[in-house]
This record gives sequence, structure tokens and C-alpha cells, in this order.
Amino acid sequence: MRYTHLLAVAATLSVSLSAAAAQWGPGERERFVQDCAAGAQAQVAGDKLQKYCGCAADKVGAEFSQAELDELKNQTTPLPKPTHERLIKVTNQCLAHLN
Repeated sequence: MRYTHLLAVAATLSVSLSAAAAQWGPGERERFVQDCAAGAQAQVAGDKLQKYCGCAADKVGAEFSQAELDELKNQTTPLPKPTHERLIKVTNQCLAHLN
């Protein structure tokens, strides 16, 4: 399972449901952070990128339901616009880690 498609825009510097917040499954948060970092290594220093990606993983895990996380991690086509906009909104809260 890969999360690169989730953060392709967010990780290159560029989510509000009323459902219960999800918890990452075993190893999923770490994979999310690794894929996020791999997607933007050339543009951002490693320590800043790790902080940003960790923040993004926490925000996404808190804002998306478990069903949505499952759907997103299996997504093979571009995200639907509303989902993409939610993802950007949440991950933008972490941009301060890149400065």
C-alpha cells in the first residue's frame, strides 16, 4: 500500500468530516510518512520534510475516517476534487514545518 498519490501535491508544498477520527493501522502512519518524504526529497531538507510529513500523517489520520483512509490508500486514479481539497486543507496546516 502506497500513499504517494495522497501527498503528491501536499508533499511538494502545496479533510472535514463529522465521522469519528480514524486510527492508523500498524505501520501505516510510518509508511505514509516515508512515502510523503520520498515524494519531496529533492525540494526540502530532510529534517524539515520529516516534521512536515509526520504532521501531515497526524492531521490526515485525525480528520479522515477509517473507511476513507482505506479508500485513499487503495486509490489508483486521481483523487476526486472534494477529497483532494480536503487533503490540501489539512496538510496546509503543517506548512510551517517547512520554513
